[in-house]
Amino acid sequence: MNRLVITPAVVGRDAVLALAGELDMGSETLLARAVREQIEAGCRRIVLDCVGISFCDSRGFSALLEARQQAREAKGALVLAAVPEQLQYVLTLLGADNIFTIASTVEQARLLLAASAADNESGPA
Repeated sequence: MNRLVITPAVVGRDAVLALAGELDMGSETLLARAVREQIEAGCRRIVLDCVGISFCDSRGFSALLEARQQAREAKGALVLAAVPEQLQYVLTLLGADNIFTIASTVEQARLLLAASAADNESGPA
């Protein structure tokens, strides 16, 4: 078992959480806590850098959904970046690729968050 390691960083106005290891039952509270800490610190734009995820089961998927919900409840947004092929397969299989915003790289994820924030600030046309 390859325990999940979460490495947080703040880049500009965005919180970037680099995930490495297995996203499963043993790691769901770790991810929820890491996202909550970023929100409590004032970050509303969160990127989950998934490049280091080696495994994701149903509990890990639930943890991703919970992280997304935490961001939404804080009036923020969450983007998955650098999603490995096996995780992309799971997301597609479950139809979650339509739920999550997914970017190829962390930088692309940050651009998507910035564009989304700009759209929200300008309001309806």
